[in-house]
Amino acid sequence: MKRLWIIIVLLVVLLSLGVFFLFNKPAENDIETVEEPREVIEVIEPKPELYIKSLSSNQTLELSEEEVTYIEEDKLILLSYLDDVNRLIYDYDEDNNKFVLVYEDQIIRVDFNADTMTINDGQAEANTFIIKKLDGLYISIEELVKQFQVEYFIMKDPLYQLTLDFNSDGSKTYLIKEIIDEKRNALPEKITMTWEAVYSRKTDVSSLYSMQGLDVISPVWYEVTDETASLSSKKQDDYIEWARSENLELWPAVTNSFDPDMTSIIVNDSVLRKTLIDKLLNLYVDNGFEGINIDFENIYKADKDKLSQFIAELTAAFHQKGILVSMDVTFPGGSDNWSKCYDHYELGQWLDYMVVMSYDEHWGSSPVSGSVASLNWLDKNFATLTQMVDSDKLIMGIPFYMRVWFERPHPDQVNRMKVTSDAITMHKMESILSSGDYNILWDENAAQNYISFIDPKDNAVKKIWIEDAESLQYKVEMVHKYGLKGIAAWRRGYELESIWQVLENSLEKSE
Repeated sequence: MKRLWIIIVLLVVLLSLGVFFLFNKPAENDIETVEEPREVIEVIEPKPELYIKSLSSNQTLELSEEEVTYIEEDKLILLSYLDDVNRLIYDYDEDNNKFVLVYEDQIIRVDFNADTMTINDGQAEANTFIIKKLDGLYISIEELVKQFQVEYFIMKDPLYQLTLDFNSDGSKTYLIKEIIDEKRNALPEKITMTWEAVYSRKTDVSSLYSMQGLDVISPVWYEVTDETASLSSKKQDDYIEWARSENLELWPAVTNSFDPDMTSIIVNDSVLRKTLIDKLLNLYVDNGFEGINIDFENIYKADKDKLSQFIAELTAAFHQKGILVSMDVTFPGGSDNWSKCYDHYELGQWLDYMVVMSYDEHWGSSPVSGSVASLNWLDKNFATLTQMVDSDKLIMGIPFYMRVWFERPHPDQVNRMKVTSDAITMHKMESILSSGDYNILWDENAAQNYISFIDPKDNAVKKIWIEDAESLQYKVEMVHKYGLKGIAAWRRGYELESIWQVLENSLEKSE
């Protein structure tokens, strides 16, 4: 009996196991298989790339989303994004905590110390123009539009580019521009200008004569004398009366004493720049001068941008009083302090006229003898300069002087000549030619007559590239070739009286 129960229990267990396996048999597709691992591909949402691009420049800059918010919502934009807008220039003077921006002929000055701004030297008001943020200075687009009468355009294209552009609104009357254009248009199509050099003595007005075809005279009367922007004056009331009687426009010149250190201090300080501009403006307005001639030379190359800033501020201030602004510059290239200190393109944006001192190709201490201004040299340099500055703003300097070159055996070097020179006037040259029988040759490259001879009195070989009626006529051809505004002669008193008729005829000013 006991054995029977054991058998029954075993059958029940076996039956239960059979039922379990019957109902838990894995399906064919549930059988685990080993597969090769597959690379997981992450799906990335496309993220817009935001840029800003000025229509006046090919440069495109990437913007952060925060910057886009500033532009679209707060109507603020980083100042640096306006660097390519024509006739807009600005300077942040950190030492004085002041800021100045010039657009066209309008000036806004911001004093961060008091958080005020002045517009064209009007009454101070709360600063709503320049906003300081941790990452830089921002300008209010709405204030820019309001104060400077510009339109702006912000566009997002399908490539998520944001484009900002500023343009003058042609439908609005710009009174200052109209006044200045009227002043320019009142001048002859081609102008003749000369400088009146004034040193220790005053000009003897009784010795002056009518110069045929002359339109503008620039007496060198004012000089910046120290680091506080003090001015010295050699102004002559009787000279002013004479110029008025001759119907000449007066564009008196102001120099920087050719002092690079003093000039650097002034142009780098926004307060000193304004001080100097205000002093000059008062002088020129009080005397009724039609123009100003800036003769700043020997300037550090490092101060090039600050010099441009000074000229922009001065031009805007003088234009508001209806006074034309000209500046003397050398050709591009050359030395740092005498040529590379000028940003010809930037200056050309602001000046009414750029007077090119296109002489001293071979300067007083040149190591080799040569022409003061050869025709080939003029041609090459004006071809370059007219790519930077509008040709109708350029006035070509011409020399009423030349150099006598002295060549003597060098005392310290083998097979070398020591070269020195003296500048002489046309009167002196006429005297030299009348005193001897010289073999005059024509220098084709220079387009000048040339003489050379041995002078036993000076124990030297003398060479002279002659400036005369013939050479100056060739030079004036550059005015017509490049569409320049005219000529400016250095300087009155060096010329033969007959030369004025020659210049007038060459400029085709005579009927």
